[in-house]
Amino acid sequence: MIIDHAAGLIGGWSISDSTVRIATRLSMPLFAILMGFFLRPRAAWIPEAGVHRSRIVQIAVAALLVNLVFYPMYGCVDILCSLLLVAVIARLAGKTFPILVIAALAYPIDPTDGWPTAGFMDFPLTIVLGFASLGNLYATRGRRVALIVAAILTLFYPVAAMATPGSVSPLLFLFVFPACVLLAVAERFPHFKIPGLETLGRHPLKAYVIQYYAIVAITRG
Repeated sequence: MIIDHAAGLIGGWSISDSTVRIATRLSMPLFAILMGFFLRPRAAWIPEAGVHRSRIVQIAVAALLVNLVFYPMYGCVDILCSLLLVAVIARLAGKTFPILVIAALAYPIDPTDGWPTAGFMDFPLTIVLGFASLGNLYATRGRRVALIVAAILTLFYPVAAMATPGSVSPLLFLFVFPACVLLAVAERFPHFKIPGLETLGRHPLKAYVIQYYAIVAITRG
């Protein structure tokens, strides 16, 4: 995700014209799936042990800080705002939250899509909700079910691409299955660690906010 942001803001590479930025589309499904995997709907508003702020508040604060720089640049809100809504929906849906993976199929009629014309979210809310629900499906129903559903979502790509010609959002459907595979590999080999990434993984929201301000500082420096 950091590579994608740096390529776009520092390198000035567009998604449609850059192989690198097309490849880094993987970061969004993985981000949303991990969000859903670790989200426990019944505990969405409950602070973690030893933490004074609940996860929902942490996401809200991070979203505010990010959008202070993101919104002026793009004219839409960052994905953290979508994830904030997803957390609220998960709390309301409870145990039925995984069923909302079908929301991704409503993408072609989603007015929140910010690409390629002006919208008010950088990623369609239906896709973010669907992918996060898939992550929760993985956590509650297991790897095999999640991989089957991810494969079905991948098959939806041609429909999404035809229904929204010119948009880059349908590309996300091509990366949802690989994202689930990566999660499965991480689950299978929990002790495998990559120096640096492990540290970032312990503080995902802080790292996300800091990388935006660092990239903006470089571009304006």
